[in-house]
Amino acid sequence: MTDGLSQRLDRFARNLLPAFLSVILVLLSAVPFSIPGYGQVAANWALMAVVYWAVYRPELMPNVLAFALGLFLDILVGTPPGLNALLLVLARAAVVTQARVFRGTSFPVLWCGFALVALAAAMLTWLLSSALSLTALTPDPVLYQAGLTVALFPFLVWAQARLHNAVL
Repeated sequence: MTDGLSQRLDRFARNLLPAFLSVILVLLSAVPFSIPGYGQVAANWALMAVVYWAVYRPELMPNVLAFALGLFLDILVGTPPGLNALLLVLARAAVVTQARVFRGTSFPVLWCGFALVALAAAMLTWLLSSALSLTALTPDPVLYQAGLTVALFPFLVWAQARLHNAVL
């Protein structure tokens, strides 16, 4: 192998980090814990990953990857196909437009921005789920999920930031 080829392979492998971590987090989102009712309010790890990478490395989290992650999550957890895919693409688009603001500020501002994105995703999930079932569902589960997702966001950011700095 020449230096040029080995460097390109190294860069390619490093650039796969966001996709690889996001797939692991999608799998984590689908793990069934033996906690009653946890499945309805499980944290949206995929949303956290997409938002993090959309802020700090948007070129490594393209819309196609966000869509594929959402579709994979839909298949794993049994939600209507395209629901999470739509949410992740919309969340990525919203965050990418404001990425400069988030990158240039402190973590609490990023956390508040993420809270708004998670709440919007929860409300859209509730609206689409209610429309698909042709009845007004209670919004409690999606609000609890958004709360748990926002509460766990700092831990995921810390872990991903460490990997991001070490690998990329």
